[in-house]
Amino acid sequence: MDALTQSVRRTALESGADLVGFGPISRFDNAPEDCHPYTILPQTRSVVAVAVRQPRGTLKAAEEGTYFQAYSADAYWYLNEVLAIQMLRAITMLLEEEGYTSVPVHNPFHPHSGRKLREDQPAGPDGIVSLRVVGVAAGLGELGHSKVFLTPQFGPRQRVFAVLTDAELEPTPLFAGEVCDGCLACVGECEACAIGEERSVKVRIEGREYSHAPLDTGRCGRVHWGVDPPYSPFWTGEEPEGEEPSYHTWLKHRFRHFSVCVGRGCLRACLDHLEKAGRIGARFRTPLIERARYRFGETGSGYKA
Repeated sequence: MDALTQSVRRTALESGADLVGFGPISRFDNAPEDCHPYTILPQTRSVVAVAVRQPRGTLKAAEEGTYFQAYSADAYWYLNEVLAIQMLRAITMLLEEEGYTSVPVHNPFHPHSGRKLREDQPAGPDGIVSLRVVGVAAGLGELGHSKVFLTPQFGPRQRVFAVLTDAELEPTPLFAGEVCDGCLACVGECEACAIGEERSVKVRIEGREYSHAPLDTGRCGRVHWGVDPPYSPFWTGEEPEGEEPSYHTWLKHRFRHFSVCVGRGCLRACLDHLEKAGRIGARFRTPLIERARYRFGETGSGYKA
């Protein structure tokens, strides 16, 4: 590995990254025009992907139905709004000291929410890349059935961020293994019914095809953010249908990124299966799911038989 790539890797790890990978811009040749690194930095030559793991205990507490704040605070908001900013800045400043222009890419929020500023722009300002695809293109893992990014170390239990740069960094080989085994636990356990059963969405990188099922983001979002009261653990049935549960309002005032669903299917059910099947590296003494799961919505409230 060349000296600059080594320095970037070391800086990322020292700043809090658990995984670091590098992808040349050529790996995005098949990316949609409005979802290409060029929409953010037209001079991109390399993409740096960094992944930070989510504390497993935040998922376990939600699975037990006992404590939900920790996931939104420590596994979602903190990673996006605190750690990622510090980590990406450290990488960007290192590259700037070597004379390279670099752009940190955080969790996208409102892509292309405006008008074009140049004729050759494929879309409006605040360009977007898929951080899941960035993780794949940088050799860190693969796309799972649900579209969630999976690594052999942590399964779905991480968040991915990126730095786009005009530096030519040494590429990481694409991940050659398989984490997802097509068990479809994500499909069966998603209360939003947002995940399709067929992996019909294809992504091609350097001749290799990756795929995932279509995701109904409308269905997913309402349950994920807790704005559909019957699917929120904080709705008691006393609030009028259609009004935001008070816990959801409280979350909105504290965190820009939050989750009430805590990935019942795409994250928790997936992770539990991968751990029990021995398909990922992380090992724990206590199973993530070890008793009957609670279920909300039309299927009833509380634990299912």
